[in-house]
Amino acid sequence: MTIDKTQPLVTVYMPTYNRIELLQRAVDSVLKQDYSNIELIVVDDNSTDGTHDYLARIADEDPRFKYFINEKNSGACISRNKAIFAAQGKFITGLDDDDYFLPNHISSFVSCWQLIDDNFIAL
Repeated sequence: MTIDKTQPLVTVYMPTYNRIELLQRAVDSVLKQDYSNIELIVVDDNSTDGTHDYLARIADEDPRFKYFINEKNSGACISRNKAIFAAQGKFITGLDDDDYFLPNHISSFVSCWQLIDDNFIAL
């Protein structure tokens, strides 16, 4: 895969806890976007279902992927905030581990945002 660094970096954050099958679908949907300049940050809330091994494997395979593992179960809000604080993207968006993106989600997102005034903020 070729990463087009002339395009803005988009960070996608994703909290997870003990839902490895759903997590795999969600991660796959982000890493297979038609927009390549992304970083995906997954924060595992101390899962016990094999998630740690999966995250380590994906991090070895794709340099756009980063992960953190909470030392204790702290909840989705703590996990989201940890990822947001680590984000390096010009744009930051979230995805829950039980959801997925269509292949053009991020390219559509960036195209729309590039039409908006730089002083605009959305939450």
